[in-house]
Amino acid sequence: MKTVTNENRLAYFDALFESAKNASSSLIDAHEKNMAQYRGSDTIDGSSERASCIRNITYELIEAQVSSHIPAPKVEAREYSEKRDRNAKSVEKLCAQMHDLLPFEKMNDMDERYTYIYGSSIWFVEWDNSLETHNEKGGVRVSLINPCDFFPQPNICNIDEMEYCFVRFHTTKSELIRRYGISESEAEKAETEDENELSAGEDTVTLIHCFYRNGENAVCEFAWSGDVILLDIEDFYRRKKYTCKKCGRERGLCECPQGMFVSENIDYEELDEDIVRSDGSIICAKTPRMNAIGELLTKNGIPCKESELSRVDMRKTRLPYYIPKHFPIVIRKNTSKDGSVFGQSDCEFIRPQQQQINKLESRIMQKLLRAGITPIVPEDAQIALNNSVFGQVVKLKPGESVGMYGTIDTTPSISQDVLQSDRLYEHAKRIIGISDTYIGLSDDSAVSGKAKQLQVEQAAGRLESKRRMKHSAYADIDRLIFEYCLAYADEPKMIAYKDAYGRTHNAEFNRYDFIEFNTKNGSYYYDDGYLFSIDMNDSVEQQREVLWEKNLENLKAGTLGDPSETITLLRYWQNQERAHYPHARENVEYFRSLLEENPHTDTTNESEDEAWQKNQM
Repeated sequence: MKTVTNENRLAYFDALFESAKNASSSLIDAHEKNMAQYRGSDTIDGSSERASCIRNITYELIEAQVSSHIPAPKVEAREYSEKRDRNAKSVEKLCAQMHDLLPFEKMNDMDERYTYIYGSSIWFVEWDNSLETHNEKGGVRVSLINPCDFFPQPNICNIDEMEYCFVRFHTTKSELIRRYGISESEAEKAETEDENELSAGEDTVTLIHCFYRNGENAVCEFAWSGDVILLDIEDFYRRKKYTCKKCGRERGLCECPQGMFVSENIDYEELDEDIVRSDGSIICAKTPRMNAIGELLTKNGIPCKESELSRVDMRKTRLPYYIPKHFPIVIRKNTSKDGSVFGQSDCEFIRPQQQQINKLESRIMQKLLRAGITPIVPEDAQIALNNSVFGQVVKLKPGESVGMYGTIDTTPSISQDVLQSDRLYEHAKRIIGISDTYIGLSDDSAVSGKAKQLQVEQAAGRLESKRRMKHSAYADIDRLIFEYCLAYADEPKMIAYKDAYGRTHNAEFNRYDFIEFNTKNGSYYYDDGYLFSIDMNDSVEQQREVLWEKNLENLKAGTLGDPSETITLLRYWQNQERAHYPHARENVEYFRSLLEENPHTDTTNESEDEAWQKNQM
C-alpha cells in the first residue's frame, strides 16, 4: 500500500473506503435480500403484487442446519519433540479455556445463522489491554461482525493476500471519548452514515477501521469517524512506548499540562534476572556476545574460543517480542464461491422455490376465501337468508317438498396446488441436502433402526463440507488467540483442566516456553511452528445417549476391569461424567470416597492410578 502524507491521510482512507463500499454494493443488496427472505418477506420478484400467504421454507431449512456445537481445539507441533508436544498441549488447553471464558455459545448461535443466510460470517479477534484481573493484564476479545459491515479489497479472494480491508462499527460519541481519549469538541465531528442510526439518536456514530499492510508487510491500523482521526498506528502489532516531547517521560509519568507524545517501537526486553520456564529450564539473564558466524566475541570484538569464557563479553539477555502476522479477521464460509472472499448463501439457491411456493400458497388462500355454499330455494320462497346458525325456520307451503330446497358447493379444488407446493418443498430440501429424517420428520423409507441411522449419516455427509468450513474458521481463531498470547501475555496464564480420571489440575501458558536460542548467531526467537485444527473425536460428544450406552456395554464386557470392583465402577462413572450423564459427578465422588476409606478392598497397597494402569495391561 502506498505511503500517504499526514495531511492527506484521512481523505485518502475515506476515498479508499468509499471505493471498497461501492464495489461491495451489489453484494450488500444481496445480503439484505437474503435476510428478508429468511424473515419471510412477501415480495415477489418481478411483480408489484405481494404474496398474501407465506410458507417460510427458507427459515425452516436454515434452522434445521443450526448446530450448537463449538469445535474443540487441537494443536500439534510441526516438528516433534517432547518440549514442543508439551507446548502444543498447553496451547490446546489455553484455546479451550478461551472458548469457555468468552461468550462463544451466544456468538456461535448468531454465527450459524449469518453463515447460512449471508453465505459467510466475519470474526474479529483483538487484544484488549483494558481487560484486567488481579494477576493478568490484557486479554483476547472475540466478536462477531455482520458481513454487511465488512468491506474487503476488491477482486482479492483471500484475506491473507489483501493489502487492506475495512470493518465498520456502530457506537456512541461517549464511547469514542472513553476509548480513544478524544475531547467532546472532537467527538462532535464524528458522523453516522446510516439513516436508521440518525433516528436512533444524535449520540450514535459510525466508526471505520482500516487494516492495511505497509511496505514492510507489517499490519497497520487507521480508524476514523466523520472528520475525526481516532487511530493511526504504523505496525500496530508491535509494542509501543509513548514519550512526551517536552520532558521525555513515558505516558502516565508525564506531568506536562498538554503533553505531546510520540510513539517508539519496543523490539526487545532486557532481562535483569534469570527466567525459570515451566519445564524447569532457565533463560539466563546474561548472554555471550557472538558474531554473524557464531563465534564468541570479547569486549573488544575479537573472536575467542569457548575455553576462554573469562574473556567473553557477557551482555544482558535481549528477548524479542513476538509480532503477529495476520489481519485480525477470520472469515467462515458456508460453501466456497469462485472469485469471492465470501461464500454462497443457502437463500440464493432455494429462492426460486420459495417464490413459487409463496405464489401457490397465496393462490390456495384466494381459492379458499372465495369458496362458499350457495343455497337453492323456490322462486317464491318467503325466507331471509343469512349466515346465522339455527337462526331461522323454513316453513313449507302446501304442495312443496324438501327436495325443492338445497345447496351448491362452489369450493374449488386445491389438491394440485398443494401437491405442487409440496413438490417444490422437496426440491428445496434436496438442493440443500436435507432429508426428513435429518430434521426429525416422519420418514418411512427406512425400515430398520440401522437403515434410519444410515439415512441420518448420509444427510449429514451432504452437509460435511459446511462443517469443515466451520472447523477451518475456528482453527484460524485459535491461531490468532495463540499469537496474541505469545505477543502480549507477559504473565503466565493459569489454565484448569480435567485429566482422564476426571480430576481437575492446574497448568499454565507461559510465552517464555516458546523461546528458543539460535546457537549460530546467539539470538533468541519464538518457536511458533504449530498446526491448528479441530479435535474430531469431540464431535462424538454430541451423541450423548450413544456414549452412555457404549460406556455401559464396556462395563458389562469387562473392558474397564472387573465390574464387581470399586475401581472399575469409579472408572465407569468417570467416563459417564465426561459424557455429561446426569448426576454422574455424585457417583464419582461416592466411589472415590469408598476407595479412600477402604484402600485394600480391591487391591493391596495400590493407589487408584496404579490399579487402573494394571487393569489396562
